[in-house]
Amino acid sequence: METIRFDYLNTFLTVARTHSFSIAAKELKTSQGTVSHHVAALEEFFDAELFKRSANGVDLTDSGVTLKDAAEKIIHQATDAKAKISSAKRTLSGTIRIVASTIPEEHILPGLIAEFQNKYSEVRFKIKAQDSLTSLSTLQANDAEFAAIGTTSGFEEKFDFIPIGEDKLVLITACNHELAKSKTVKLSEALKYSVIIREESSGTRLESEKLLEANKIAYDDLKVAFEVGSTQSVITAVSEGRGISVISSIAAAKAQAASLIKVIPIMEAKAARTLYMARPKHAMLKPSEAFWEFCKTYKFQNNAITCPKK
Repeated sequence: METIRFDYLNTFLTVARTHSFSIAAKELKTSQGTVSHHVAALEEFFDAELFKRSANGVDLTDSGVTLKDAAEKIIHQATDAKAKISSAKRTLSGTIRIVASTIPEEHILPGLIAEFQNKYSEVRFKIKAQDSLTSLSTLQANDAEFAAIGTTSGFEEKFDFIPIGEDKLVLITACNHELAKSKTVKLSEALKYSVIIREESSGTRLESEKLLEANKIAYDDLKVAFEVGSTQSVITAVSEGRGISVISSIAAAKAQAASLIKVIPIMEAKAARTLYMARPKHAMLKPSEAFWEFCKTYKFQNNAITCPKK
């Protein structure tokens, strides 16, 4: 190989970060054979072994560490140059990739993007639904320009964050549940019922755990029926009488408007939860910078229709 390709360096950095050829292949949406080929080509170019097997999978050799530092600088400088070139263009166009957790992806981004495209019609978006922590990890891996999430946990110093909406945690039950007629509920009252929860890396799950901890309730005290991967799955399970749950008030309001569940305010959940848009701290392409500035001024409105009182 006479020249170094950017995709080879990106593959190399992904293997270095994940310590695994197979995990790197999944993240890059390619085959493990392709990953091995990219690394082998780099090893041939530099005439050096870049990885060694270890108990953790694969680790960098001394030569690999040297290349990692150089590769990160090369990709950063190329990204910076591309951003500067893009900023010189008059017309905004291109594709913006956003990874998003359930509530922003389903309830905030559609309206936000529609308003942005009213002004910049040639900018396109690709949205990928993931839980909050996975979305932030994807952003860290430079596989997206933005992450719309429900928590900043553990990433506060790594990205810039701006609020794009607020909601509260509320209790939801089936329409015929014995709590359904309650005007409010204490967390302690819910402990005797089966609970349906989100996965550990969900923003809603993380905020729910904080609420329990703040009220001196151990997570192990919950009677967990089962764990699901999306808010819609929670709503479906609750509507079928499988248990109760704590979810976003934004999603809950729309589900109640459709007469799927009943929403009950939680006495201890008085403070609103902030939903965020996150971005890398380095310069971005002009369409992404314009979108970021637009997000700063966007005002989310929950347009759910409430059920008429009987």
